[in-house]
Amino acid sequence: MRSHRQLSRGIGVAFAAGVGLLAAISPVAAATPVGVEIVSHMDFNQEGGFNTGDFLASGPAVEEGLICDSGTVQDTRLILAGFQSPTGRIQIPVRKTFTCDDDSGEIFIKIQVHLDLTSQTETFSWVVLGGTGDYSDLRGSGGGTTVGDGSDPQTGNFNNYVGFLIG
Repeated sequence: MRSHRQLSRGIGVAFAAGVGLLAAISPVAAATPVGVEIVSHMDFNQEGGFNTGDFLASGPAVEEGLICDSGTVQDTRLILAGFQSPTGRIQIPVRKTFTCDDDSGEIFIKIQVHLDLTSQTETFSWVVLGGTGDYSDLRGSGGGTTVGDGSDPQTGNFNNYVGFLIG
């Protein structure tokens, strides 16, 4: 009986020491999300390849160095889905590579386009999938809208991203 009590006491002491140790360890500071806005002008590839374009970023994320302020964009994957829907909506997942003009790295982003054929509107959600160079630890997400290129909507568009980044 005495050995059982000692064992229980030993487990209790070990548990208390473990809880005390966890409380004493300072928690890792959580990174604060920082706002970003990105405007990307995309040119549609009329010969069947991927679309290309450029981008300009602004907001606190640029000021804090979480993202460069300009560069090029290339679509790297595109899937059309949802044509069977009676609602007139199409889902288009698109992967993009943003390459910074200052050679600081690349950012890989996936957008999920929501195209409504009835209202002729296009919105999207986006998420950072990863990156290279200065952006290897970059995370973030947001939403956006797409508007046609004023000169000819068949040749390009503007994607307007709004969201946050964490570095």
